[in-house]
Amino acid sequence: MNAHQRQARLLVPSVVTAMVVLSSASFVIFPLIPSLQGSLGVSTAEIGYLAAAGFAAALIAELLVAPAADRGHARLMAVIGVIMVAASLGLSAISVEGWQLIIGRAVGGFGFGIFVIAASALIVRHDHARSGELLGRLGAAELAGIAVGPLASGLALSFAGPSAILAVVAVIVLVALVPVLVGFREAKPAVFDEAHPPTGGIAAGVIGFDGTDADRTLRFGAGPPRSSLDLLRSPRIIGIVLLYAAVMVPTGSYDGIWPRFMADIGADPVLTAASYALFAVPYVLVAGWAGRLADRRGGVSAYARGLLILLPIVTLYGVVGNPFIATGMGFVESTGQALAFIGAAAAMAHAVDPARAGSAQGLLRGIGLAAATIAAAFSGLAYEAGGALLLFGGTAIAVAVLAAVGLLLARERRARPPL
Repeated sequence: MNAHQRQARLLVPSVVTAMVVLSSASFVIFPLIPSLQGSLGVSTAEIGYLAAAGFAAALIAELLVAPAADRGHARLMAVIGVIMVAASLGLSAISVEGWQLIIGRAVGGFGFGIFVIAASALIVRHDHARSGELLGRLGAAELAGIAVGPLASGLALSFAGPSAILAVVAVIVLVALVPVLVGFREAKPAVFDEAHPPTGGIAAGVIGFDGTDADRTLRFGAGPPRSSLDLLRSPRIIGIVLLYAAVMVPTGSYDGIWPRFMADIGADPVLTAASYALFAVPYVLVAGWAGRLADRRGGVSAYARGLLILLPIVTLYGVVGNPFIATGMGFVESTGQALAFIGAAAAMAHAVDPARAGSAQGLLRGIGLAAATIAAAFSGLAYEAGGALLLFGGTAIAVAVLAAVGLLLARERRARPPL
């Protein structure tokens, strides 16, 4: 085995390991929110702003910085992302007012955003034929982190304060630099030639990429377009983006409010932390299968199956009054989330040339984060005004409308023959 092959084999394990660490660090703050409300005087509305700040910053990163991952800068982006997440936790640890927490969350959101795009671009180009499966592994790693981080911080509250927990995690997250520096390299050179774009697509390989060897002979020489927004000239791409945005609405609506909701229906901090962990378990277990299903049957087909599970659960949260039942419902919701998220990501990977994987995945996540940002900004206000019924019922309606339009536009079409 030569050095290039050894390096390629390190890529996926390195991506997965680093993602678990960063995702854990990014979500440790949520179980700490009720305690921070008391010590810093953070209002329920500000909890929504806290979540919105992270989403908005990641949105900017994934729309504006994502094309850099297609220009040979994926590894540098990942390094900067790790450092920014660590810095955000340090800033949160020394915060004495709510607005400082919001700024810290924004810094972390930007760092996490550029890290995820770098990781996504590298693994899609690593093996485009298995892009759905590999994106599933990345998603499973992200949810594993969501399970570990909040659970650890929730348990740590029994013997340490929120500031101490955040400070320790700020140091721990720097461990992610090791797999990034060791394994984050292009598995094979990619090239993009603006004078001779890939056949069968628009805007340098959008719709109709046929996966032939000729389509893979791209190099970073001339570089892809500096913006990913040109991809939106395709109705199918718009549809795929709307599908992803639809399942990001619940993430924005109640990720930040969830601890407050659980406390209001009788949960203690340990059960709240456990609810995050249990939510992640099915996602981690089915993510690989969901990715393989998307590679075999199409991403849109996998998405539709997930939506059938997701929508009823989101609606029922509005009437549940038992924290143990809510935790169990989250366990079921997770399977639908896995199918929907991975289905949409795989649909985008299949529709766009791998030389623009960073731009495409950045566009997908960026607009999804825009939906989550809007949902998060209104979540605290909705919960204060109408309680769980307004928050979760409104979320379900928004998901249904966006998904319906997305499914109409994202229907699989036969790829155009090579020019």
